[in-house]
Amino acid sequence: MMSGRKYNAPIIALLLLSFRVFAFVSDSSCHRRRTYTSLQLFDNEVVTTTPMQLLTAEKRNEIETLVRQRSEARWDGDYKRADELRDVIDQICVTISLNQLQSAIDLENDLEYKVVTTDLPRSQGGGSTWELQPINNPLFNNAKSEDNVLQLAHAALGMVVSTSERGVDVNEEDLDRLVSSIEARLQTLQKRKAMGTFFPGTAAAGELHGRKAADAAFWLSLAGVNAGDNFIYDELAQVASEELLRFGSNKSCRAKDVLHIVERFAMAGVTGSSVHQLYNVAADCLEVKMMNNTSDSVDDSDDDGIDYNNIIKSLRGDFTFGLHSDRSLLGLWRFSTRQRKQRVFFENAAKHFDGRYGKEATTLHSIHDDKSDKYEWSKLFKDPTRPLVVDVGSGMGVSLLGLATAASEATHEEEIHIDWNECNFIGVDLSRLGIRFARGVSKRWELDNLKFVVDPAEECIERLVSYPGPIKLAMIQFPTPYRYTEDREDVEASVAQGYNAQLPEDSESGCFMVTEKLLHLIQEVLSRKEDGKLLVQSNCEDVAVRMKNMAENRAGFQSVDFTNSVTSLDAVTQRAQRWVANGGDRAIGKSFSSLPLLPMVGRTETEVACSLDGKPVHRCLFVPLD
Repeated sequence: MMSGRKYNAPIIALLLLSFRVFAFVSDSSCHRRRTYTSLQLFDNEVVTTTPMQLLTAEKRNEIETLVRQRSEARWDGDYKRADELRDVIDQICVTISLNQLQSAIDLENDLEYKVVTTDLPRSQGGGSTWELQPINNPLFNNAKSEDNVLQLAHAALGMVVSTSERGVDVNEEDLDRLVSSIEARLQTLQKRKAMGTFFPGTAAAGELHGRKAADAAFWLSLAGVNAGDNFIYDELAQVASEELLRFGSNKSCRAKDVLHIVERFAMAGVTGSSVHQLYNVAADCLEVKMMNNTSDSVDDSDDDGIDYNNIIKSLRGDFTFGLHSDRSLLGLWRFSTRQRKQRVFFENAAKHFDGRYGKEATTLHSIHDDKSDKYEWSKLFKDPTRPLVVDVGSGMGVSLLGLATAASEATHEEEIHIDWNECNFIGVDLSRLGIRFARGVSKRWELDNLKFVVDPAEECIERLVSYPGPIKLAMIQFPTPYRYTEDREDVEASVAQGYNAQLPEDSESGCFMVTEKLLHLIQEVLSRKEDGKLLVQSNCEDVAVRMKNMAENRAGFQSVDFTNSVTSLDAVTQRAQRWVANGGDRAIGKSFSSLPLLPMVGRTETEVACSLDGKPVHRCLFVPLD
């Protein structure tokens, strides 16, 4: 009996997968019609009429008569006559007009076909068969390998990286041209899929196999591509769904492979019905794999501790899987912290763009060109009198993206009383790439109360003095820590060995973002506004202690005492162990909160990574002294 259950489980699972995908598409396609620039199609419309079916009876009879006469000539051994008839057949051109097709697919020219005959040997009865083969295929125009979607997306990211490294702004017209090429290419692929019966082989011409569609979506989001009506992201999600239907239930496709695809779309901040369809398909694929692994349930986790049961629930149940889910934020954290691998990836993207288009393809703009109107509050926000939340060193902006979409969600502590729905938000960072990502997602999510600027932190804070409304909260979350070293020789040895070479040299060098001047500026701004507070978070104990001491002793702040304070602390990292061994002050006491101070959707990728890895986060909240 047990062997019977194991034998039938994959079959039942596959039937379940097919039924669920069909039901999802059927239920939702009726109200998800999209308008394309030059292509009108329902989501899953495919032209099923064949060229043979559109032949007139007269034309069909003409061709069949010629083919029959040629077959008879060959049977009789009259090969001269057979060759003459073949020449006549070869001259036949069958034209199918677009009016005959009656399809919403936009093609520029009528379709032309030739008649191709296949002779059967006498052992198979002799005679001949015939079929129509396309002479012209408008779907393959401009289909050079360098124009495929993934390479265009890589070039778009390369453009942004190349200009960012030179400290200049992206020429948006150049980027728009690349985006338009991607849109045109996706429309061509859509046409190929829809016209598969008219052009054999075109539907299978998949340049986005596997997770390539997911990679393209993530790269475009890193480049800050807004893509207007989200056509590009929707189409990429749809392609990914079709790919999972094609190979997602195969044994060669691991559960991790399915998860990586949906994670990339979530990391890109893609939302909407197309990505929800993808999540449903992915959930079904994962369920198939779990049923293949165990005949009883899907509650088991894999060797890496991934709870696929919860992931399936978040993908299908309430669609909580997204940018601010643990898996997505962990993916962003891994991407941003793998310095060497990330650097090589970005260098390759920049080389791809510079090599193909040349650095001169972009118009250079000064980093401060837009300084004059960057902080015109009436242009930035519809209502600049709303309370403002500021994220200093916002990175990729995920914390503000979450808070700007948060309801009045309760937190573990009651020290921060903010109605997030009634706030404006602004994030500042020197990373142009991080700001472009944040801006792109914000625009696609239509968050008009959230803005991001590229500026030094101190200059941004100085501008906040003119903000018309109150400033409720300033946040410094997980600033890039300085290198922890005891002396100069230790610093030089650390750099020589390549350890933490990307970090600021030390806390006093001026390269560390949190300076005494910055904290003074924040204190001055908050003291002029009502009820403003400063939130500071770090995953490095020595950095947290240093920022706390600087805020209290030199910048005019007073720390808030917490009910749920930190009473004990294990030094779980090498840096913390060295700090403790050298007699450093511990991040313990009423000034340090043991619980998160922001809603769950306001977590940064670093906070989630620490939580999943069992590492502490050191949190302080300050109010300005009068």
